[in-house]
Amino acid sequence: MNDDLLKLQQIIAKTFRKAKRWYVGYLLCQLLVLAFAVVSIFAQMNPNLSALIAFLGVLATECIRWRSDAWKSEAESAKRKWEVADGLGVVVDGSYIADWLAAKPKGFLRDVTTIEIQGSEFDSTRPVGALRAVENTLESAWWSRHLSRRMAVYLSFILMVVIVAALIALVFSIAALKSATVQQSGAVVQNVGGILCSVLVFVFSINVVRLLAEFLAFATEAKEVLGRCAELLKTSAVTERDALAVIHEYQTARNSAPLLPTFVWIFHGKHLREQWAHFRPQRSGQWQG
Repeated sequence: MNDDLLKLQQIIAKTFRKAKRWYVGYLLCQLLVLAFAVVSIFAQMNPNLSALIAFLGVLATECIRWRSDAWKSEAESAKRKWEVADGLGVVVDGSYIADWLAAKPKGFLRDVTTIEIQGSEFDSTRPVGALRAVENTLESAWWSRHLSRRMAVYLSFILMVVIVAALIALVFSIAALKSATVQQSGAVVQNVGGILCSVLVFVFSINVVRLLAEFLAFATEAKEVLGRCAELLKTSAVTERDALAVIHEYQTARNSAPLLPTFVWIFHGKHLREQWAHFRPQRSGQWQG
């Protein structure tokens, strides 16, 4: 591997890492805004002051999310270049890497580990060309499909917990109203209503429902790409145009999909690697691994 390709892999690893860290910061800010909203309800803070602090919190949160999206965009751009270079043997433009690194601090890639770099490597042993590019796409789409499905399961569980918690709060609020005096009932309704509104706003602000739909959509699109790759690999007459078409289809779907959290790899990586070892020869016939 030449120096430009190694740097490109390091760029992919570092930018995805920073995108995920900024996204975690975005979620933490959303939690802080929710906590402040709940506290302000019980502390009976000045409404004007509460509104100002909430506005500043939401503004800061969106700025953090924007930084995460910006790093993700750079990561996807670098990954697209790597996939074409590894699959089709296209030479990486060294001036692009030099210009990119020139805009970053010195030693920006110094903390990238070997394990992070391995995340962008492929198992195909074919020489560079159309078939290798299709096999690489099949491998990437296979992982994306199964990891996205697992994220959809996690998000479904979170959504279910929130709905159950909201229903429990409603039940307790009704019970509290029955035992409260006329003077107390107004405060109880106000507090419970405010908390429920804050929780629901938090759920929709972190896009649990949208993320769930997007991960399911990405899993479906990855499955379709797998089917196309399997059909192409049944014949040796795969052209570079065929390979680029399926690569573009997959990359477009991945670019619009959410970030896959690292914990999904940690929890399910070993099991999926074992299954990939069995799946690979079944779907790519002549692939030697």
